[in-house]
Amino acid sequence: MSNEAILEIPNVVVISGPAGQSLLVVQSAADLVADFGREGDRAVIRTTGDEWLKTAGVWAATSANFWGTLLQQGSDKVDLARRWAEEAPDVEVDGGFSALHWAGRAALIAAMFGDLQSAMTAIDQAVSAAAGSATTATAKADETAADVVSTHADVVSTHADVITTAATLASAQAARDASLYGKGIFPTTAAAIGLGVVGNGVITPGSGGTNGTFDLAFTGGTGSGAAGRFVVAGGALTSILITAPGSYTVAPAFSFAASAGLAGAAAAVVLGKNADVGEYFWTEVSAGVLGLYNVTAGPAATDTGIRAATSALISNVDTIAMLEGLSVPTAKLTEAAGSVSPSVYRSYSFVSGDTIEHVVIAKAAERGSLQLIHAGAGAAYTANFDLDLGVVASTSGANIVSASITDLGSGWYECKAVVLVAANITNNVQARMSPSATLPYTGDGTSGMYVRSIVLRKQGLTANLFPSSDPANAAFTKQNVTVTTTTSPHEPALVYLPPLVDELDVIVSGRMTASKVIEPGVSGSPSTWQGKSVVAGDLIVWEVIAKKGERKRLNLFSNNAALIDCTFDLDLGTVVQGGAAVTGSSCTALGKGWFLCRVEATATASASSNWQHRVFKDTGTHPYVGDGVSGLYIQRSSFRLNGGANIFGSAENLSSSGWSKSAGLTVTPNAALYLGLLSDPTTIGGDPYDDGSAELVGKKWAALGSSITIGAYYAPLLAGQTGMVLTNLGVSGSALGLSTTGYASYGMSAKIVDIPADTELVTLEPGPNAFGAQETPLGVFGNSTYDTVYGSIWKAIMDIRVQAPSAKIVLIGVYSGGPGHATHRIGRTNGQGNTMDQHMKAEREVCQALGVPYIDTSMSGMGYHTSTLYMSDELHPNAAGSLRLATHHAGALRKMVLNGLFVN
Repeated sequence: MSNEAILEIPNVVVISGPAGQSLLVVQSAADLVADFGREGDRAVIRTTGDEWLKTAGVWAATSANFWGTLLQQGSDKVDLARRWAEEAPDVEVDGGFSALHWAGRAALIAAMFGDLQSAMTAIDQAVSAAAGSATTATAKADETAADVVSTHADVVSTHADVITTAATLASAQAARDASLYGKGIFPTTAAAIGLGVVGNGVITPGSGGTNGTFDLAFTGGTGSGAAGRFVVAGGALTSILITAPGSYTVAPAFSFAASAGLAGAAAAVVLGKNADVGEYFWTEVSAGVLGLYNVTAGPAATDTGIRAATSALISNVDTIAMLEGLSVPTAKLTEAAGSVSPSVYRSYSFVSGDTIEHVVIAKAAERGSLQLIHAGAGAAYTANFDLDLGVVASTSGANIVSASITDLGSGWYECKAVVLVAANITNNVQARMSPSATLPYTGDGTSGMYVRSIVLRKQGLTANLFPSSDPANAAFTKQNVTVTTTTSPHEPALVYLPPLVDELDVIVSGRMTASKVIEPGVSGSPSTWQGKSVVAGDLIVWEVIAKKGERKRLNLFSNNAALIDCTFDLDLGTVVQGGAAVTGSSCTALGKGWFLCRVEATATASASSNWQHRVFKDTGTHPYVGDGVSGLYIQRSSFRLNGGANIFGSAENLSSSGWSKSAGLTVTPNAALYLGLLSDPTTIGGDPYDDGSAELVGKKWAALGSSITIGAYYAPLLAGQTGMVLTNLGVSGSALGLSTTGYASYGMSAKIVDIPADTELVTLEPGPNAFGAQETPLGVFGNSTYDTVYGSIWKAIMDIRVQAPSAKIVLIGVYSGGPGHATHRIGRTNGQGNTMDQHMKAEREVCQALGVPYIDTSMSGMGYHTSTLYMSDELHPNAAGSLRLATHHAGALRKMVLNGLFVN
C-alpha cells in the first residue's frame, strides 16, 4: 500500500522516507495488515509505544519501546525547540526560516520522533504543501512555542495536542511563505486581481468527528472555485489546507460536513488578493497558450508579452534544429565487444485484447538495423527496420498486426510495430541493434546507433506505458550495450516532405504500384486474404482501392466474426451490399478507372476471420472456371478497428508472403499505374474524373420548404454551386400538415401543385415548424394524410410524384435550433407531447420505406451546439451557416448522382 493510500486511513501518521525507511504511527497492531507499508519500514503503536518491523512481508514486534527512546533523546530536542522559539517569531533564522517555522518542526519531532535527522525531510514536505492563515501566525507564535517547550512528561502525555499545534503552525508559516512568491495560473485576469480564499481564522476544533483527511466544502458567499482539505484527529478539527483560492466578492463559509459526527468545529474564511500589485500571474491568452501578466496600480493586469511555450512548439524543437542543420539531443547505444545481442529492454505485462504500439525513434550510426521484439506467447512479434534504406525489412510473430517506418528527416526514422494481444503475458519488450538484422554478432566495442525515444503505448493513446522514453534512463535494462546521453551529428537536411510530395506526384504522374490479382486456369474460387481477430462490437472499416482488368467485379467477404458479402462493380462504380454485419458500403470514383470500395460493419463475435478479396466473373459467384490470365488490380487494402490504424500488413503489396492465396491464384506486383490523372497528355481537358458535378448542371430543380428554403440562405448558393435551375417554392412559417396552433395549416404542401411538370429534381425540406410553431400531431408510421407528421411526409412524397412524374425526390432533414430558441430545438416537449428527435425519426423512417434519398443535415455540422457559429437568431442560418448547408447539400447530391440518382 502506498503512503498516499495510508494517509487516507484515520488515526495513521506517515513519516515518508526512502523505501524501507518510513515511520508509520498507528492506533493499534490491528492496523498492520500485510499490504500496509514497505519492506524495512518501522511502525509505532500510538497507545503503548511498542515498535514493530516489517520483514519478508510480515509485521513483527521488536523489543524496543518508542516512547522510552523518545525520553532518552528528548532533552536536546526540547532545548533546541526552546532556543528557536525564543527568537522573534517572524524573524528568519537558521536556513532562512523563521522561529515560528522551526517551532512547528520541534513540536512534531517532540511528539513522534526519536531521530531528528530522519524527520526533517518529511516535515519540510508537510510545511511546503500546507496553506493557512498568515495573519494569525505571529500572534500565536509565542503562545505555541511555550506549549512546545513543556516538560518531557508533558510532551509524551499530550503528544496528540502537540501534533495539532504543529499542524496549525505549519499551516500559518506555509501561507506566509507562499505569499512571497508567484501567484500561479488563473482562468481570467479578473479572477487573478480579485479576491480569493487565502486562509482561515482561528480554528474552533469541535468534537465527535470521524478522523481522517477530507475535502473541504464552501457554502454561501459570492463567487466560486475555492478548494481545500481539512484534517480531523482525536475527533476534532486540527488543520485546514487551501489548495485553490477561487474568486470571490463575498466570503463563503467553510463546511466540515465530510467528517461524519463533527460538531462545533468552525473557522472564519479569510479573503485576500489572489495577486496583488507588483506580483505576476499566468492566464490563457488564446487557446492553449498561457500569457504572463503583471499586476499594476489600480489594480490592473498588464500583459508582459511573455508566453509559455506550447507543447506543440516544444515537440517541434528538434524539427526546427534539423532545419538549421543543428544536432539534437539523443542517446548513443554503443555495443560491447565479443559475441553480443545489444538490447535495451523493460518488462511489461500485456493484457489480452489490447492493441499495443512499440515505437522507437532512431538513426543509423555504424549500425543500421533496428529490431523491435517481444518473444512471449500471446504478444509475440518481431519487426526489423533498415535505418540506412528507411524500410521495414521484415516482420514475424503470431500477434504482429503491422510495422511501419516514417522518415522524420536528417536520417531519423520513427519505427513502429503494432501487436494485437491474444493472452495475458509478462515479458521483456526489447529494442535491439545489429549490423544486418542478425543476432548475435561479433561486436567491436565502439560501433552503435542513435536512439531518441522508446515508447510503448495503447493504440489511439499517447501515454507511455514505460516510466521513461529515454533509453539512458535506469528504467531500462541494458544488455551488451552502453547507453550515453549525447547529441546527434550535425547533418543539415530539409525536414521530410515526401508524404505530401508523393501524394501530389501520384495524383499527377501516377506510380506503378498496383498489384494484379489473377485467377487460376482451372475451376476455383480466386481469393487473397489475411486472417485478423476482432472482438464483438468492434466497428470495422474495410477499404480497398481497386480497378477493373479483364474482370470487373470485386467481392469483399468474411464468413466468421462479422458476416460480410459486398460485391463492387469496378465498371459502373456500384455496390451490391450483403452480409448481416454490414452497416454501410460505398463505391467512390477516384479517377482513371480507380474506385475506393468501402465496407462498414460491426463484429458480432469475438473470433478470427479470413478477410477475403475475391475475384468474380461478370456474372455469378464462386467457383468458376478461370482462364489463368484474367484478373483485376488492387492498389491498397486497409482494415481498421474502432477508428485505429490499418492492421493489414503489406497493405500495398498483395504479392507479399503476408497475404494468403487460394489454390492457383497469382499476384503480380507493380503491374498497373495508380492514378496519374495527368500522366497521359491526350486526356488533359477530357473526362478523367467525374465527381457527379456534371450531371447536376442545368437540372431543373424545385425546392419546397420553410423560411430556411425561401430565404436568402442555402438555396441560391446551392443553385450557384451546382448549376441547377431553381424554382423556389418555400413558404416562411409553413409546415406540410395540420396546424394545432394559430398558424395556417398545409402552407408547404399547398405549393406542390406549383411544381413545374418538367421538373427533374424536387427537394423537400419539412423544416422545424411542424414541431415548434404549428405542433402537428406526430402520428405513427403508416399514416398517409396531412393530419400527422408521419402522414404528411408520406402524402407529400406521393403528391410530388403525381405532380412531377419524372422528377427525382430528395428530402432534406430538419436540424435543431440552438439552446437560445424558445421552441424549435431539441430538449423541449411541445404541446402535443412530442420531442424534436421524434420528428427527425419520422423523416428518416418514411424516406427509408419509400426509397427516397435523405440528406442528413446533421452531417453538415449545423445544429444545437453550433448555433452561435452558424445561426443568426438561434435558428435561421447566418452567412457561414448558409454556405455550410449549401456546400454539404451539393456534396450529398453529387454522391447521389454517382450512386445513380438520375439513372432510370
